[in-house]
Amino acid sequence: MIKVDFKKDVLPHIVAIAIFLVLTLILFKPVFFESKALTQGDILQWEGGAKEILDYRAETGEEGLWTNSMFSGMPAYMVSVKWGNELIKTMHAVISFGLPHPVRIIFVSMISFYIMLLCFKVRPYLAIIGAVTFALSSYNIIGITAGHNARISAVSLMPLVMGGIHLCFTRNKWLGFSLTALALAMQMRVNHLQITYYLAFIVAIYGLLQLIHTIKQGDLKPFAQRLGLLVLAAVLAVGTFFGEFYATYEYGKYSNRGASELTAQTDQDLNEDGLSKTYAFQYSNGLADPFTLFIPNAMGGNDLLSMDSKTANELRKAGATEVQILQLFQERPDFRPYWGKESPTTYYAGAIMVFLCVVGIFFVERRYVIWLVAISILGILLSYGRNLPSLNYFLFDYFPGYNKFRSVSFTIMMPIFGIIFLGMLGLEKVIDQKLNKAQQKKLWIALGATGGLALLLAIIPGVLGFSSFLDGQLPVEYANALKEDRKDLFRSDAFRAFIFIALFAGTYFLYSIKKLGKPMAFGLMILLGILDVSLVAGRFIGEANFAKSPRAQFFAESNADRFIKQNESKGDRVLNLTASFYNAKSSYHHHTINGYHGARLRRYQELIDKNILPEMQELSQNIRNGNTDFGGFGILNMLNTRYLIIDPSSPQGVLTNNSANGASWFVDNLVKVDSPDGEFNSINDLDTKTEAAINTSEFDLKATNLSSDGKIELVDYHPGYWKYNSQNSGDGFAVFSEIYYPKGFKVTIDGQPVEMLRANYVLRALEIPAGNHEIVFEFKPAIYSTGKIVMRIFSILVVLMFLGTVYWSLRIKKT
Repeated sequence: MIKVDFKKDVLPHIVAIAIFLVLTLILFKPVFFESKALTQGDILQWEGGAKEILDYRAETGEEGLWTNSMFSGMPAYMVSVKWGNELIKTMHAVISFGLPHPVRIIFVSMISFYIMLLCFKVRPYLAIIGAVTFALSSYNIIGITAGHNARISAVSLMPLVMGGIHLCFTRNKWLGFSLTALALAMQMRVNHLQITYYLAFIVAIYGLLQLIHTIKQGDLKPFAQRLGLLVLAAVLAVGTFFGEFYATYEYGKYSNRGASELTAQTDQDLNEDGLSKTYAFQYSNGLADPFTLFIPNAMGGNDLLSMDSKTANELRKAGATEVQILQLFQERPDFRPYWGKESPTTYYAGAIMVFLCVVGIFFVERRYVIWLVAISILGILLSYGRNLPSLNYFLFDYFPGYNKFRSVSFTIMMPIFGIIFLGMLGLEKVIDQKLNKAQQKKLWIALGATGGLALLLAIIPGVLGFSSFLDGQLPVEYANALKEDRKDLFRSDAFRAFIFIALFAGTYFLYSIKKLGKPMAFGLMILLGILDVSLVAGRFIGEANFAKSPRAQFFAESNADRFIKQNESKGDRVLNLTASFYNAKSSYHHHTINGYHGARLRRYQELIDKNILPEMQELSQNIRNGNTDFGGFGILNMLNTRYLIIDPSSPQGVLTNNSANGASWFVDNLVKVDSPDGEFNSINDLDTKTEAAINTSEFDLKATNLSSDGKIELVDYHPGYWKYNSQNSGDGFAVFSEIYYPKGFKVTIDGQPVEMLRANYVLRALEIPAGNHEIVFEFKPAIYSTGKIVMRIFSILVVLMFLGTVYWSLRIKKT
């Protein structure tokens, strides 16, 4: 029988999990011990847009596949829909030990990186260091506090995928195969395809180097077999995500990430298939920004200057009060410590890990060094975005799907992954190795190149400029004080980097000459690794990031909200003129024409840019001037914008727009056009109450003489379902204040299927025969019903195969 040595085979993993749990509890202490929740801006916005769908699910147990909460309506599977991969979600909950979302993301990051390091034969106690460093990197902490849960969750599972792939290639092919399938299924389920795309870069470079290594070894058959298993694992994982992926792909063609149908726009960049370069590369790193991987405040950071800073003292000399100084620091970008040219985000990989990474370059097997250095450099180059156009514009133009992503600074997770990974492989190589003089020299070079550099920069930071392009807007004395403050921040963190590297290297040295025992040495290394990243993480998360009930506070029902709810009818929409257009706060309570979502329908986005925003601006000006005649705002009226909030705190702060067209109406006249351009341009001149523009190159019209003598009433609605009763004396053409989407709709008149038409560029329309009729619109995309079944089957297969291979690998064998 196989014997299990508890101290060797079990205890290290118990210790690791205990450390991971304790760190999670400490980091999110207010969640576990004070009944508070993490305040996440993006998640609050998501909840606003998802509220209608979440309520419908809670009330009926069914999925609403369309929501009218924001942007006048959009498919709900871009917001919140349960598919058929709940079993994969359960497995995700299992590896997170049932911790609540989103705090579990950090714990899963630790577990995931820990398992990957074990797959690469890093001993457990050392693997703890890498796991904690990866999970507590400021990249993850900043992302969590911002509410980018899907992105950081996708990042957290990347190492588990990589561990499974390596395990399949090098040791247990069946367990590696099933682990890869399960890990990739979980990674895809959180649905952040941008991070999955970057994971593909990491895996592709790894696979290429494995192939080259195998060719040199001269035995391709085992490689081909294991590669085949991994391809099958990927197919199974994609199967668990099939419906959601295809729905996203299908929707993408009609969203602002797809091609415009218009040929004539003011900004020709918007005609591209995908995002515009301006939008996609809006968040790019400056050329020096990645230096924060080593020294956190290398570029000044994004915290406010302290009240005892040199800049504050200069302001006091000029007579500024404490309140005025604080206000300047909060509101003026030119009084910020950041001295780069982009957004002041600090992505820290750890000074200790940078040191160990250099050690790894000298000692780790060449193929892994090439792989991890390559992905680190690639990640940095990609993060430069528009600041390195030769590479990034090429990828944007020619790599499939790359033009669907924005915020390319997210690729900085690749060097964080690579640096920490290579550092841990390097530590494993040297920890118990008796080094000769040449190898000792390499260690000294690594120490000098990192710790020595940090010390040198701390002593003579003046070699750097510390000048911002905004400094020219300030008086010379303020600009000089800012430079000194930036220099102080840099010097402090450079000394910090030197101290951590020196302490870690000293611990290793004492262990190597047997002045420290293994338990003490490993314990100190773990502690130093934790302190290095956790102290920086603490700069970005603290008591201020938690609140008793952030949702209740953010979405507190205002007097204006209550007034609207008491008076609104089915189909009415709301526009809050006191908030940003891209905000879902009002969507929590009402159907709105605005909202918060990164993938809006392309046609609706074009309507926003050319019509809605200008009408809003004019409308606001009219209201300020005392003019409440809303009859001339044809676009807002055709969207049935019934209520306008001008003061949320007062019931009298709501204006009722009696000129809104209603949920549906008959028109007298059709303006026939033969192109999207004609359709889009014609709506500017329409009387939307009596006229409708329709593109006859797409839709065939049967009626010749139209009668508008009738009415249509919306009598029933729930997400994805609309029922109307119509009465008209003659054949009519009806326009509905609902957004047209070409996929997934089933429309009937008196139970008989009819073709849904599009009018006024974005709205649904129907030809309705004379008489009394019941009209029903249902959003029932086939991809949901089919995809749910496919995903459930593949999810069961993936989980069963994983459990089976785990049992097979751990079963008791007879000697």
